[in-house]
Amino acid sequence: MKKIVCGLLIPVVILSGCAGRKANPVPIYLSGDESRSCEGYQAEIKQAEADMDLILPDTSKAGQNVLCVASGIFLIFPFFFMDLSNADKTEWEALRQRRNRLLIYAKEKQCEFCKDYIPIPSLEEMKKMAQEAKKKEAETK
Repeated sequence: MKKIVCGLLIPVVILSGCAGRKANPVPIYLSGDESRSCEGYQAEIKQAEADMDLILPDTSKAGQNVLCVASGIFLIFPFFFMDLSNADKTEWEALRQRRNRLLIYAKEKQCEFCKDYIPIPSLEEMKKMAQEAKKKEAETK
């Protein structure tokens, strides 16, 4: 019995390391951030926003993981494509925090471009706001 359990447990433990990738978030603060020029802030903020736009579609893995589990019941290999890490979400959140911090520095320097910029809320805050908007819309109908 122990041989069977060990024979099944060893591959599961080995393959559990394949369940996603390690997050590589950008640092929220870099030395010299507070001494940048307005153009430097603007360029860095635009770059952070572009990176956030690239990562955002990948932050929700729920649908992909559900599909892998459902098909994994019949076949074993879909389990290898499940992404159980929140690497994209972690990286997006770090970019959001960096962008918002740079925006604070730019506002402290009274840069012209930041009049049109507002802080970006976290993914959880955006989900809450979307749910509240749906509730209000349903109440008005």
